[in-house]
Amino acid sequence: MTAPPQFTFDAASLGQFRPPTLQQASNLQALFKSGKVAVGTALSYPSRHVAKTLAVTGADWCWVDAEHSGGKMIPVVRVPSKTAFDYMAWCLDAGAGGIIIPHLETVEEMKAVIAACRFPPIGHRSFPPFIFIPGVTDTTPEGETVFSLANKHVGLIPQIESRLGIQNMEEIMKLEEVSAFMIGTGDLRLDMGLSLGIEGDEPEYVAAIQKATRVSKQRGSPIVGGGMGVEMLKKRMDEGYRFIVCCADLHTLAYGTIKSVGEARAAAEEYMKGIHGN
Repeated sequence: MTAPPQFTFDAASLGQFRPPTLQQASNLQALFKSGKVAVGTALSYPSRHVAKTLAVTGADWCWVDAEHSGGKMIPVVRVPSKTAFDYMAWCLDAGAGGIIIPHLETVEEMKAVIAACRFPPIGHRSFPPFIFIPGVTDTTPEGETVFSLANKHVGLIPQIESRLGIQNMEEIMKLEEVSAFMIGTGDLRLDMGLSLGIEGDEPEYVAAIQKATRVSKQRGSPIVGGGMGVEMLKKRMDEGYRFIVCCADLHTLAYGTIKSVGEARAAAEEYMKGIHGN
């Protein structure tokens, strides 16, 4: 087994993982293996306008969530389910750099995902004939094809969020085509009979997170997930997270609007009291 990479942070150098053409996937697997920290955002609104806005924010990557909602950033899509093989193909054909597979629990389920997302000879992903224009959008380095490059670049990310998934985590992560994983903390806690949340000190939950950290460090496989706020981000990095969502469109819009409206209302009330003296 090769030694785990030394983790570093160098956002300026992430451009080296971009694809040869916009019709091809970014080299997400190489980014995972590099040990670099990538800070991203989450897109849950099915809106092209919101996506375009997020694309210019400077985030390294964007978690496009199709499970719960339907530029320069690497788009990583969470598909609706672990058997949504058609969605996986559509997302990859659209240029996704990676696929997050929710509620992944067994090696057999992961093998089915690999088969759907890799071109032959690894899997049976179909060639998308209306995407690659010969000599224009199929540019690749010497010795590579769009098929071999896609197989090398696209990241497949199982989302572990149940007791069974935690139990099988090490075996799942031994599969060569899997180079990162995600812990669905909320659903994992519910599956354990615990209260909904993203943190907790219950022994079973703590043991699961510690196991994830151990697997991440032993195999040099980063964990993908949320780290809202500076202190949580630091904690997540200690736990092995390297692909971190620091904000989401839903919460940014909601809480940002609540804050702005509250501040404006307080200022207006203070102003009116000054004029009317009450």
